[in-house]
Amino acid sequence: MTFARRLVLALALAAVPALSAAHPDEFEDYRAIYALLAKQHADAIVTVKFVMSVTNSGNEQRIEDRTQAVLVGEGGLLLVPERTISLDLGTLGNRTPGQASPVAKSSEFRVRLADSEEWLPADLVTRDGELGLAWLRVRNPPGKLPYVDLAQGTKAEPGMAFFSVLRTSDEWGGVAVFRPGLVLGETHTPTFRLLVDGVPGLAFSHEGKPMGYVDVDLASMMRSRNTGVGMDMADLVLRMTPIDKVAAATAQAAKLPVAGEG
Repeated sequence: MTFARRLVLALALAAVPALSAAHPDEFEDYRAIYALLAKQHADAIVTVKFVMSVTNSGNEQRIEDRTQAVLVGEGGLLLVPERTISLDLGTLGNRTPGQASPVAKSSEFRVRLADSEEWLPADLVTRDGELGLAWLRVRNPPGKLPYVDLAQGTKAEPGMAFFSVLRTSDEWGGVAVFRPGLVLGETHTPTFRLLVDGVPGLAFSHEGKPMGYVDVDLASMMRSRNTGVGMDMADLVLRMTPIDKVAAATAQAAKLPVAGEG
């Protein structure tokens, strides 16, 4: 098995404990919420494919990967997790003493819009390592595209339920699905974040308003994989960046040309 494939497998296995979406009252009926989210936001949830290149000991390996993305602005601006752009594998325990840590870098971004069979090229605009977010822009978008207005968000607080809209692979027809999540708590270490149970991606309220961006902290997750016989699982959570921070960073990204231009 190549180093790149071991990387993908390790990330998938590391994410498993934290990706069990919360199940609020099992007798709750979510049909109205599903219909609302599907109508308002499903077309803004798209698939992005990219090629991840990993250089290790002078050898480069390439593997195709995919991620969920959200259209967040006119002109085809896309929000994606920053880990899909560049990842220092040393933070995941792949550090060899005396050697530089291997770094995975991505390129050849392609986007498939909802109800389309065509893959359109996209370019990196910018990234924010502190927030763990990055922005792409669809190259030559085919007309006006639907998008989520992040400025129309609502505050997330511990105890609130939220809902994530995702798009399946071709194996399941590329359809939109949704999953419930729960805000479990909050922390100010090292900066303010909400701690949640759910899946990575943009989180919405039951009214369809964006609440924040949920993602994994891969380094923290790798450190917490072995909970020992004490089974202390309090750290097996995902983080949510509040929507006001996501909206502010997106507004700045919308003003920028693609990386390397301008």
